[in-house]
Amino acid sequence: MLVEGVVAMTRIRIVGAGLAALMVLAVLVPAAASAGGQEMRFRYYRGTTSQGEPVTANTYLKDGTRRGRIFFRSVTLDCEDGTQTRVGLAWALRMPPDIDVDYVSPLGAFRLHGRLGVHRGSGTLSFADAQLDADEQAMLCSSGELTWQVERTDAGSASLPAADVQMRVASRADGTTRTVITSADGTTRTIITEADGTTRLVTSEEGTAAGRPRLRYYRGRTSQALQMFVVTAKVDTTLHLSGLSVDETLACEDGTEVKWFGGFLAGRNAALSPARLDVDYVSPFDAFHIHGRLGTHVGSGTASDAIPRLTADEQAMLCTTGDLTWRLWRTDAGARPIVP
Repeated sequence: MLVEGVVAMTRIRIVGAGLAALMVLAVLVPAAASAGGQEMRFRYYRGTTSQGEPVTANTYLKDGTRRGRIFFRSVTLDCEDGTQTRVGLAWALRMPPDIDVDYVSPLGAFRLHGRLGVHRGSGTLSFADAQLDADEQAMLCSSGELTWQVERTDAGSASLPAADVQMRVASRADGTTRTVITSADGTTRTIITEADGTTRLVTSEEGTAAGRPRLRYYRGRTSQALQMFVVTAKVDTTLHLSGLSVDETLACEDGTEVKWFGGFLAGRNAALSPARLDVDYVSPFDAFHIHGRLGTHVGSGTASDAIPRLTADEQAMLCTTGDLTWRLWRTDAGARPIVP
């Protein structure tokens, strides 16, 4: 369910909750101008922030309530280690003329104030979040207070920019969910989730001269007794990592816990050494490490993950899994019977 809130677009991670962020992004792009058979008239706006970066917005009336979204394509944050990082931010769904938003969560502190009138709008914006430094320690990054202004434009020039990735999600009555992800290069990946939580990944790469990949599916658990799955794809003689997900519980420095997942659902396609599973992914938002042996039918190894979060008083803290172990068993039609 999409709820009102802020989306940090650069949190579309290869490791972690990237799929959820992409799904929200897909919803934010207006796909139709009607609901329930009634035409909705959109107003479109375009402008800049005091950092000189683009702002787009649109509004429409639904059930007597003005709704819409405002999108800040790039906001520069100054971090405690002297570096800078850039994020994209969006706010939806209610959009009254007077905007008064103070949204604080462990993922970020977003404040948006001002007015969006019939013909123009202006106001202030700030965003702060926790990120990882080069030593994988948590630090605070903040934009400070910025200003923004927009003016109304025609419908053809001010819609939100199309994403490089398009996603369609369909759910059946039996509980099966099919998610189709199409990249700008024509690559299509389908994630099928059964009612019991079983997940399968189907990859179709248009124009791939090497031919159709042969997929292997593995499923298992970590030492936290949580689910883990891996998908590999072999094209000719080269083995690629096509999908990886590790459900996790992370302990934070303020004594709280976070339910998370590390990995990626599709699109990585990193080359693997024979009989090995080795991933080291470090970004400002995640430090995910997994190493071990992955044979034709079984695998085992170690894993760890660390993410930055904000405390209740908006300070940076680190949340970590500690050192985990994992075991996997192949589950596709080519697997041999194995008793765990």
